[in-house]
Amino acid sequence: MRRSFLFLLAAAVTCLSPVLLVLPVRPAMAQPGKDAPPPREIRLVEKKLEELPNQDFGELGKAAFTLAPDRWKHAETDNFIVHYRRKTEAQRVVREIEYNLWFVARSLGAGRDRYTKKSHVFIFQGTGEWRGFLSEVKAPRWSASFAYGDQLFLNVGGPGEEFDSHLLAHETTHAVVSRLYPEKRWPLWANEGFAEYMGGASVATRRQQYLKGMQRDFTHADLSFEQLEALEVYPSEEQQIHQLYQSGERVIRFLMTEFPKDRIAKFVDSLLAGNKLEAAVMEVYGDKVPDFKTFRTRYQRFQK
Repeated sequence: MRRSFLFLLAAAVTCLSPVLLVLPVRPAMAQPGKDAPPPREIRLVEKKLEELPNQDFGELGKAAFTLAPDRWKHAETDNFIVHYRRKTEAQRVVREIEYNLWFVARSLGAGRDRYTKKSHVFIFQGTGEWRGFLSEVKAPRWSASFAYGDQLFLNVGGPGEEFDSHLLAHETTHAVVSRLYPEKRWPLWANEGFAEYMGGASVATRRQQYLKGMQRDFTHADLSFEQLEALEVYPSEEQQIHQLYQSGERVIRFLMTEFPKDRIAKFVDSLLAGNKLEAAVMEVYGDKVPDFKTFRTRYQRFQK
């Protein structure tokens, strides 16, 4: 989530609008976590709401359904349940989030058995409706698309509005991490740094583009390891937010670029076990660097 905020709502909803089932165009779909990515094109087919496998919409989902409830449409994919207004936006979102899930799960060495329950995705009809939703859930007006637990609440824009694939991949990463690591909380810097890295890497890989060419420059990545680890809540100032995101991503990008990529899951596990960054680095990458001083020196020279 781009910034933390509390949601205070008590909403209930009943919705009997048609539901769409998403079926792959190709005859077979590779499961995320395996080598082959999901198919590019997915078509939408209507289905009844009560037939959806996950009826737990959550408080924010119920609040979303209070906005013109008769106009909500619904779709089911292999891994998500999607609620939307227009088929055009739903089609694009479905294609990208299925790929993002596959990419993130594969990067973390996770099989499908770790995310069998389908989570909900709400796609709003342009900025006007999005602001109405933010008002309903008492979220700041400036809030962009966000993940809340394993759910996604998306303002992907309508006709004439920009579609931000990087932001979508970033927030999908948060939702996927929530599914892969239920009841576990990543350190703040690792949570946002990993999502930022995945936001660029997933989009570049899906588009078959050179990753370094798409990666953003580190203009605010100046927080030290110690400063990153000291952050337990989101900063209130925009400049500090940029520092958190970019400094966190710089650490993750360094690990994914300079060391074996398949060790990132072990590194995360070490952090979740309570280890500080130094201890986690030496536990997982100790055969690649003689000591943490050497690691720090190499990191300070790393730019992209």
